[in-house]
Amino acid sequence: MPSLKTALKWISWVLAGLTVLVLLTIAVVVLMVDPNSFKSRIESTVRDATGREFTLVGDIDLKFFPWLALRTGEGRFGNPAGFPDEPMASWRNAQLGVKLVPLLSGDLEVDRIRLEGANVRLTLKADGTANWQGITGNEPADPNAKSRHLTINGVDLKDSRITFVDEGTPRRIAVTALDLTTGDIAPDEPFTDTEIAGNLHMDGFPEAGVPFRLEVPKVVLSEDYSQLDVGEYQLQFGAFEGKGNIGGSLDEPLTLKGAIDTNAFDLRALLASVGIEPPKTTDPKALGKVELAASWRFDGGAMEVDPLALTVDDTRFTGKFARGAGEDPVGDFTLRGDTMNIGRYIPPTDPASEPFVLPAAALKALKFRGVLELEQATYDDIVMKGVTLRLVLDEQGLRSPPAQAAKS
Repeated sequence: MPSLKTALKWISWVLAGLTVLVLLTIAVVVLMVDPNSFKSRIESTVRDATGREFTLVGDIDLKFFPWLALRTGEGRFGNPAGFPDEPMASWRNAQLGVKLVPLLSGDLEVDRIRLEGANVRLTLKADGTANWQGITGNEPADPNAKSRHLTINGVDLKDSRITFVDEGTPRRIAVTALDLTTGDIAPDEPFTDTEIAGNLHMDGFPEAGVPFRLEVPKVVLSEDYSQLDVGEYQLQFGAFEGKGNIGGSLDEPLTLKGAIDTNAFDLRALLASVGIEPPKTTDPKALGKVELAASWRFDGGAMEVDPLALTVDDTRFTGKFARGAGEDPVGDFTLRGDTMNIGRYIPPTDPASEPFVLPAAALKALKFRGVLELEQATYDDIVMKGVTLRLVLDEQGLRSPPAQAAKS
């Protein structure tokens, strides 16, 4: 699986490549009186430059000064050889413009890019080759060529779809009903006013997907894609809402840190929305209110959450969590809570009900051990003070090792 830094580079290359394709189309059209009369020439020029099929089905509309503006109807851009016989990208309509005066001096000031009904299919083969590679052609860049100053007055992507298929995993991820807006995009300047929303589809998710929305007022990304700074973000995923910050190094090993503060969400509903059956409890309303506030750090595969504040229904916990790196890491946690009605969370006693069983792969990924301390715990009519539980989750399931003592 490619690193986050590499993925960001690929995404940038794809966006840059698509921009070059449209600019190449504009460069050809500017010489024409009636652009629709020269569709075949435009298509062949793009095919020669990229080695891929390029088709403009809809009409082309061209406007001049002060912007050289191009608006197209339906279009399709093909896959390279060796990939599925379907377009890598298609769209219902697109609009892009270039300011004429800066163009005369070799700079590109691009008007707001508007794309509607886009359908982008990204495929990564098991051997590491991808259909977005070589999108700008296979000729090496001229090291002596004069660099161009490129600015874009933002992007509007409406009612679109992106599908990513990793044939080596295998894994398929899709985003439908995708809307994306950004502020101005310029070299060495932060990305601003970025909003993205859609429905996420993954294995086990419901057919309609899970709705999400991400708002980021400002993103600072270094020119070499090695440093990231997101001072503030707001995220919605199903019934889950969170806000926080994130920053760090995207080089290997990946090192990030941040903070998150969530709403009081229904954990049962969230699990169900991503295709996971919630655990069966005596009280069917248990786990209906969960809230989290934490600072976290990820360093080369190791994870640390400290401090951690967690509310589960009527119980408030504080503590910390750490999970090492390596092939088979074990997480360690310490949680201290106030009062809890333990009877709400035990499995129901109905012998006809099926027990809640985590799959073996999930147990391996979630392996942890730790200490849970409660000021007061109740079970039926029994009240216990100063309860300490040592818990282990592994291939054998969730259990408490023997020889545990409780204060009374």
